[in-house]
Amino acid sequence: MMTLKQHYISSLIYLLITAVLGFFLRLEATPFSLDIPSSYRFIVHTHSHVALLGWVYLALSSCIVYFFVEQSKIKKYYLKIFWTTQACIIGMLIFFPLQGYALFSIIFSTLFLIVSYVFFGFILKHSNPKLTSRKSFLLIKHALFYMVLSSIGPWALGGIMSTLGNQSVWYKLVIYFYLHFQYNAWFILAAFGLLIFLLEQSKVTIESKSFSIFLSLYHIGIIGTFFLSCLWASSHWSLYALSNLGSLCLWVGLFYLWKSIQKPFMVFYSSLNQQSNFILKFLAFVFILKMMMQTLTGIPYFAELATANLDLVIGYFHWFFLGFVTLFLLFLASYLKWIKLSKLSLSLYLFAFILTEFLIFYRAGIVIFKWSYFANLNLYLALFSFLFCLSIINILISTLMFNMAKFKILKK
Repeated sequence: MMTLKQHYISSLIYLLITAVLGFFLRLEATPFSLDIPSSYRFIVHTHSHVALLGWVYLALSSCIVYFFVEQSKIKKYYLKIFWTTQACIIGMLIFFPLQGYALFSIIFSTLFLIVSYVFFGFILKHSNPKLTSRKSFLLIKHALFYMVLSSIGPWALGGIMSTLGNQSVWYKLVIYFYLHFQYNAWFILAAFGLLIFLLEQSKVTIESKSFSIFLSLYHIGIIGTFFLSCLWASSHWSLYALSNLGSLCLWVGLFYLWKSIQKPFMVFYSSLNQQSNFILKFLAFVFILKMMMQTLTGIPYFAELATANLDLVIGYFHWFFLGFVTLFLLFLASYLKWIKLSKLSLSLYLFAFILTEFLIFYRAGIVIFKWSYFANLNLYLALFSFLFCLSIINILISTLMFNMAKFKILKK
């Protein structure tokens, strides 16, 4: 029987596939583009689906089950969910490059949504009763609720494509609806929940009143900031008002979250090694900057810039996906000793992240601020993207070698 550690490592393979696809996509804008037997748009669909569903969903669900579900329930119920999920992801990985959004890719992505609902029900029903009163579990429940809520987007997409077409305003709105509640609700609250579970292991308690205020404000903020994703379609004052109210609620809510967890976090932080401390500082930096970028789009000038420049949107999504979500999941797996995150692997990853983000935002600056274009920018972007592949390969090899060495020791 596969362990949850092995489940997580399988998700890491999807991260590698995501990185390889990202490299090929960026290579398309260079003289060295490859003659791939698939359209660019189909590969983009594959890249995004494998990233969100193959990597992040599987990695998060493995950690959630590991923290909250008893071993007997895993063997009896969860394995069926896991293997069905794998079948759906592999189906999407096969058919999205072949046909894009068509019959079989839609069937597998629809089945994935249904299985994710089953997973939500499994967590609610079979989590350890001793843990369900914890604040961390409350965050996980809310995160999974938003995961389900985000799926309204994909369900609506089929009807919109068949009636209004993919040039409709509603087509983009439902995609942004899905991405907003994935990125800003499901991913963030799940990450907070998993981190707070670790904090709850200390003898220092989390302050309940501040935590309750955080949760209430964060929910208001999540709903309000969705309207930031609508500003490209309409500049009505009410959308700006709701968006900025949402941003304000998020900032104040995060202040109360820090107030509630500060003492247990410092206990946890002091117990970590130097590399883990650095990663947590980097995660905080990335998250704060992400929040600042998100808040600025509530100002008409910046909203218009984001609407007119695709590189700003791509840079923002990659900033959060690679700089926070992915790095947090690598940190967590390293902390649990599921993977071997060496200095070389981490350095390659951060080097790739910083350089690719710089080039994406610089490319946006060429259009917005008329910065000078330098030769082979897109080639450099592709080459630096390949460093992600090398980093993930190194993590997988280091983990395999570490596990083999540990097995030999146990065998002796």
